[in-house]
Amino acid sequence: MTTTSWRAPAVTMIAVLGTWFTAWRLEVALGLHLDVVVLATVLAVTLARVMAKERPRVAAPYLLRVAALPLIALAASEVGRLLAHHQVLGGAAFVAILAGAVYLRRFGAWWTRLGTLASLPFIALLVVPVPVGAATARTWWPALFALVAFGWVLACQLLAWATGFVPMPREAQGSVSARRPGRLAPSTRMAAQLAVGLAVSYVLGRWLLPDHWPWLVLSCYVVCSGNRGRGDVLHKGVLRLVGALAGTAVATLVAGRLVAGDRWAIVLLFAVMAVALWARERSYAYWAAGVTAMVALLHGYVGVGGAGELGERLVGVALGAAIGVLVSWSVLPIRSRDAFRKRRGEALMALKQLRDALGRGDGAASVAASERRFDAAVDQLVLLEPLWRLHARVRPQHARELGEPAVLIRRLVELRADLAVLPPEQALARASAVLRQSVSRGKKVTGVVQRDGSSSAS
Repeated sequence: MTTTSWRAPAVTMIAVLGTWFTAWRLEVALGLHLDVVVLATVLAVTLARVMAKERPRVAAPYLLRVAALPLIALAASEVGRLLAHHQVLGGAAFVAILAGAVYLRRFGAWWTRLGTLASLPFIALLVVPVPVGAATARTWWPALFALVAFGWVLACQLLAWATGFVPMPREAQGSVSARRPGRLAPSTRMAAQLAVGLAVSYVLGRWLLPDHWPWLVLSCYVVCSGNRGRGDVLHKGVLRLVGALAGTAVATLVAGRLVAGDRWAIVLLFAVMAVALWARERSYAYWAAGVTAMVALLHGYVGVGGAGELGERLVGVALGAAIGVLVSWSVLPIRSRDAFRKRRGEALMALKQLRDALGRGDGAASVAASERRFDAAVDQLVLLEPLWRLHARVRPQHARELGEPAVLIRRLVELRADLAVLPPEQALARASAVLRQSVSRGKKVTGVVQRDGSSSAS
């Protein structure tokens, strides 16, 4: 974790606190309900992470997604009403929308971002500790509060970028390789897994824990979402389970000492959020602990649950995580080695294109575009690094057979840092050497870069 890793969480916290205060004052002035305040606050947290990865621009694709946000918030409010009053219909709509948001990824980067944006208000429904209020249901208020969250996040990030407090994100790049014909796209597999997992956790939660079913569904969602292979799901599932259990237990006991409406619960909630945002990059377990602790504190603030219901909450979290892992391993599973080989092939293909651009002496714009593609591909590989570091310790022989994934990822990360400071001639030599070593090692396994620019592991 770098010495400046606190800056992005600080920007997020300022946006969240601004959103919360504005939403709270509006809720009081307009005589609304707590649900819109929670919706706006949760949206600010999640929007900050999504929007930090893309530069805002006055262009149709970006503006269309922005325009869709309030409409999505309205749809989420309606689904929340259905979940409270029409359980079967509401559950079916909830599962279909979240699974559909993942399925959209197969159509490209723009649809991927739209699907991510669309899922955020629906995840907020699992956090709201009370049903959608009569003052909010079937009104335009959720759209207004969604725009409040968006406005605060955008303003804070623009100010942070303009002042250099946090670096401007790189231009988004698409994938450099295509899916092998005849195979289901990973997004299709993930959508099917998420649909089954959410449906099972929803039905089981309504049956076993009717007052705490969102704990199962939320736990299942965080385990199934972002599936990068069976090993990755199991690894993150354990981290999320351990973190969620710890966060739930501690926060429930703390909240049990506070009376409903005690504002110290809100102070503690935001303190936990700040620490969790800062520690998230070190391990997802900290974020999982923080999220579940915040939900428990929020429930305590409104008088829902308490220390006496700690056992039910822990059971719900554990069951949801177990369902997520089992579904990801049994329904159209994605092998971890396939996920690695695909991303490895994309990274090496991007490196080859960068090397060729440097070798031809292309202009600065062309070289910069190649560098951005390489950066984006390495970013995707880095997401797999924790799993493969653990894999190298647990199964060193298997890791060697796969070409030492953790070593390759670290080599490409170091190369990316070197290329940012080396002159063109040295950058060309360094890129050529790393590419030669990586491809030579990769010939022992599938997924090597082909002459035609494709990856056999795509």
